[in-house]
Amino acid sequence: MKNLNWPNKETKLFISMAKNPGNTGSKLHNSLFRILNLNSMYLPLKVTSVNQAKKILKSLIFEGCSLSMPYKEKLIKFVDKLDMNAKKIGSINTILKKKNKLIGFNTDYYASREIFKKQNLPKKSKILVLGCGGVGKAIIYSLIDLKYKNIIVCTRDKKKFKKFKSKDLIKNIEWKMRNKTICDVLINTTPLGMFGKFSKKTPIHLSKKFFPKLIYDLPINPRGNYLYKISKKQNIKYVSGLKSSFYQGIKQFEIYNNLKLKLKTLKKLKIDLN
Repeated sequence: MKNLNWPNKETKLFISMAKNPGNTGSKLHNSLFRILNLNSMYLPLKVTSVNQAKKILKSLIFEGCSLSMPYKEKLIKFVDKLDMNAKKIGSINTILKKKNKLIGFNTDYYASREIFKKQNLPKKSKILVLGCGGVGKAIIYSLIDLKYKNIIVCTRDKKKFKKFKSKDLIKNIEWKMRNKTICDVLINTTPLGMFGKFSKKTPIHLSKKFFPKLIYDLPINPRGNYLYKISKKQNIKYVSGLKSSFYQGIKQFEIYNNLKLKLKTLKKLKIDLN
């Protein structure tokens, strides 16, 4: 933003809404605004209820909004239009305001697709997904679209699985069976292991008999949670929530600003994804 008294009346505002907001999205978006010299800013908001979130959507002047749990599913009925993936998943994490209309997207889906395309796993790999919330459903649909044939979902809330539109393409097991299920890939989409009140909790206990080849762990914890530590100790390939957050954030930025980011721009970010 050269020669600009920033922020100013022309500055475009982008926000995120979460019960426990972090700075990951803010760092990514504001860094890209600086690199591309855009008169924009990204501001994380602590939002404690759906009613408060609805008021913000209705009254605040913003260009785009990122959503975290539990708003990914609870706010979907308050947008005017959904893109194809958000419609089939039933969850949104990105809202674009265009001509005073709210359009919902799901960039968690794009992040998961990008990550698994790079893993080059056999399509017959046995994949265990813990959780079936907003991000869980996005990941499951990405796996289905990538033609993985052996997807097992384990969730504490059976109602969430019953609402899943493509139940016939996946298998559901009881939550108590998660510690006894052998898999090639373990995906944790629950908040267990995330920094804060869930940091010392783990969604599963792994023994040598049940070690997977890959762990995809969505909760972000700078100190490293149980799944991260055991992956390092046992030399299991580990994909962090930071990497997922990065990929979904890049797609989100492209949607917000109607552009395609170039590789040379992404290299300027110098973000550590480990």
